[in-house]
Amino acid sequence: MNKLTSSVIAICLATLAVAANAEEVSDRSWYVSPFGSFLHPGGDRQGLNGWGAGMAVGKVINQQFNMELRGFWQNYQHKGDFFPGQTDLMGGTLDVQYYLLRDTFSPYLVAGVGGMHTSAKYPALDAKYRESSFIFETGLGTTYGLAEHFLLRADVRYRLDTMPGSADSVTKQVFFANKNVLNDLVLNLGFVIPF
Repeated sequence: MNKLTSSVIAICLATLAVAANAEEVSDRSWYVSPFGSFLHPGGDRQGLNGWGAGMAVGKVINQQFNMELRGFWQNYQHKGDFFPGQTDLMGGTLDVQYYLLRDTFSPYLVAGVGGMHTSAKYPALDAKYRESSFIFETGLGTTYGLAEHFLLRADVRYRLDTMPGSADSVTKQVFFANKNVLNDLVLNLGFVIPF
């Protein structure tokens, strides 16, 4: 058997292995993923740590990539006595996940783009602030298979929020330390149910 023949056989076997693996993945290519969130607002938000929840619907594209549509709600309290109040964040992102490997333990990188609605309430001032914005998220995470159709999942994300860029100068100075972009850190913990 010459080198060309052995190379062709090796390529054919590799192609069959990839096809078989892709067939296994496609059997469970759609999934839902409910999650809870811990929010650490950036300092310019002048907020305390908060909590939230959300749901994602995703599709396994191939061995390396998933795509997801996610919706979330998060809430945090404001710091200090001068502006007591709370803020609700509601939004969604379209995510792409790149899996470094697929196994029981499957680490991945994630990037997402979407929109968010911010609703802040300041009862002491009888004031409310509402604004919609674009958000961008990037981070890393992992899934861990507990059973064939049940996986734990956790990821940590860095979020950029463009909301202050559209606020008037007084609002930016009072509520956002006159910044054009806000930064948050979000830790998500949930599970994945393929169907």
